[in-house]
Parts: sequence; C-alpha cells; structure tokens
Amino acid sequence: MKLIIRIFLCGAWLFVSFQSQSARVATDISVSSDSRAQTRAVSPQPSPTNSDPQPQRYASRFATVEGARLHYIVQGNGRPVVFIHGNPGSAQDWMAEFVPLASRHRVIAFDRPGHGRSQRPKHGDAGVEVQARLLHDALGQLRIDRPILVGHSWGAALALVYAINYPNEVAGLVVVAPAAYESHDGSFLTGLPSVPVIGDAANYVLTPLIGASVVRGELKKAFSPDPVPKNYLKSVLSEWTKPSKVRAYALDEDLYNPSVKKFSPRYAEIAVPISILTGDADLIVSEKENAGRLHEALPKSRLIVLPKTGHQIPFTRSQTVIDEIERVQRLARARGQVPL
Repeated sequence: MKLIIRIFLCGAWLFVSFQSQSARVATDISVSSDSRAQTRAVSPQPSPTNSDPQPQRYASRFATVEGARLHYIVQGNGRPVVFIHGNPGSAQDWMAEFVPLASRHRVIAFDRPGHGRSQRPKHGDAGVEVQARLLHDALGQLRIDRPILVGHSWGAALALVYAINYPNEVAGLVVVAPAAYESHDGSFLTGLPSVPVIGDAANYVLTPLIGASVVRGELKKAFSPDPVPKNYLKSVLSEWTKPSKVRAYALDEDLYNPSVKKFSPRYAEIAVPISILTGDADLIVSEKENAGRLHEALPKSRLIVLPKTGHQIPFTRSQTVIDEIERVQRLARARGQVPL
C-alpha cells in the first residue's frame, strides 16, 4: 500500500519543514521502541462472509535467522504450504485460507521482517532478495521440503525471487494481486525514513497524529468494492500506526523497485506450476501492469482475473485462493516435483 507510506512521509516532510522555520528542532523528539509482543498479529480473523472466528489450533513460534527472530504460525500435516503477506501485513492476513488448508496440509505463515512480531535484521538492507534468503534459511531450520509458496502483493515479489534463487526447493507458486514490476507512482519521499534524524523524528511525530485516518482510508481502497471487515480494521489500527512499524513498511517500499528491476527480467526462468490471481477492480496494484505482464512472461502460468474484486483477495475471495493452491499442488505431483 504505497499511498499509506507516501501520505505519512509527505506529511512528515511538511511538518519537519514547518518545525525548522519555527526554530523548533527535531532533536528534541525522543524515540522509543515498543518491545511488547503483538499477540493480535496471530489471532485468527474471520473472512468478511463469516462473523464467527475460527478456533485457535495453530502453534505460534520463532526461528532465529542471521540474528533476527522471525515469528511464524504453523498447523496441520501433509505437503507444506507457506504464506507470505504484503506490505504492510502479518500472518493474520491468511487466516481465511490457513485454517481450512490445515486439515490436509502443513501450513505456515510468517510475519515478514519488521512486520507483526518479527524483527528486522539490524545489519544491511532487507530488500526482497534478502527476505527471500531469510525465509529460505528459516524453512531449512524447520525442515520444510519443497513447499507451495503463496504470496500476496509485495509478498508475491518475494515468492517469485525465491523461486528464481532456489529453483529446486519450491514445488509451485500462487501469487495473489502480485506486485511484480517497478512502480513509477512513488516519490523521493519514500526514502525519507533512511535519512538520519529527520526521517525518524518526523515519523515518530506524525504517525500518532494522522496514522489512524490514513489506515482507514487506504484499507477502504484496498478492499473496495468489498467492505473492510470491522474486526480486521480494529486489529491493524493498533499495529500499523506504530512508528517503528511504519519505518519498516517504508523501508520495504524503498527497497522494492531495485529488487524487482533486478529480478523481473528473470521471471521466465521459473519452471514450477504457477497460478496468478488478480482483481479487475484493484486500486492498489495495476492488474495489467503486474499480473498481466507476469502472465506474458510465464505463458504456461494460469491467470485468473476475478470480476468486481479489489486488492485484498486473501480476505474477499479466499476459496479461490484455496482452490488454486490445491490445483498447483496437483500439477506439481503430476510432474513428479513433489512426493506422492
């Protein structure tokens, strides 16, 4: 959701400029980190069509990779399915698929670095390629063999890069409302969090003031033409408006274009079964410029354009996502890419 980041940072830039003109320095702002565990990030969330929450059966665990604690939830037995959320997001975004699939698969959903309850690495940039490596190493610790990767939005780019870098260690892909190519609608302000002092100071001042309003507006756009589930809005308002989280989301956006610019010419190398799901009413990621182009690069892929559907397909069209995961699983088995 790039507009969330742009609005936060544009407002922050204006605020810092005003503060400078008024002779009030940003260094007076104290920056604190929130170390409390965000248990809501792993609470089961019902789909918009089901108001009764699913019972909690999954295990909540951590894997430490390159010094960073990565949080994940896991449930079930069988061939593995690994879910990768977008930006911003967390493991909770997959609950509508997670619980039903756990009856016949080993399902795992990670909080990506800096999201939910996962730490962001303290050294270097954690772009798409780095996050793919962290995920690969975490799955190695868990002895997860040749999973189906399911990625939404920013997470779809991660799934694609994973399949390129580890071609023999993935059975298939399902990419949902994929962000797969460079976006040209950003601004120089997306890099503001990386600016020493100014970026952090502005973020920690502006986010508590305007964050909730921005999140409400952007979620409305992301779910459109469907309504925003009230319980989901309530849970993410407390999560997505923390300055430390906003910084991680902004950094992900800042590192996105260089990553996909490097790897998008290599999408044709992906040989495993792949399904591409997109909505014809997506107001966040252009269907033609992403899903359509990806299908052209991978002519053997299956492209499904869902009518009257926006960006939040994991919530609004969960059964279609489940059906495509099972379809990719059958294709991988038929090709001998996974054990029977």
